[in-house]
Amino acid sequence: MPDSPKVEFAPELAEAMTGACHCLSARKWARRLTRLYDEHLNEHGLTIGQFGIMTTMAWRGGASLQELADALDLDQSALSRGLAPLERDGLVVSSADRRDGRRRLLSLSELGLAKLSAAAKSWKAAQDAAERKMAARGKA
Repeated sequence: MPDSPKVEFAPELAEAMTGACHCLSARKWARRLTRLYDEHLNEHGLTIGQFGIMTTMAWRGGASLQELADALDLDQSALSRGLAPLERDGLVVSSADRRDGRRRLLSLSELGLAKLSAAAKSWKAAQDAAERKMAARGKA
C-alpha cells in the first residue's frame, strides 16, 4: 500500500482542524443542550423550540408572526415551521387584530396554556440538569 502524500495545511486551517473553533464548539454544545431539554419535555409532546415559542407567546400575549420572529430571533419561515404543529394540535390560535383586520395575531389557546403550565416542571428539571452540566464544565 503506497504512503499517502504529506499534506501541509495553512496555519489557520490547522488550528480549525484541532477542534479549537469556538463557533463549532458552541453549536455542538447547543445540540447537546437541545437534546437534554427535548428529553425532559418529550412527555408533554413538546420540543424546547416549541416550549420557547409558547413561553414567548404567553409572556407577550397576542403577537404577529413578525413580532414573535423578532422576539425569538428567528426568520418567519422557521417560526412558521415551529408553529405548524402547535396550531394543528390546537395549542395556538390566530385571530384578527382589532386595530388592523389585515393583521393576524397569534396567541396560546386555553389548551396551550394548560400544556405550557404542565410542561414547566419538566423544563425546570432540564434547566437544573443543564446548570449542573455547565458547572461541571466550568461554564457556569
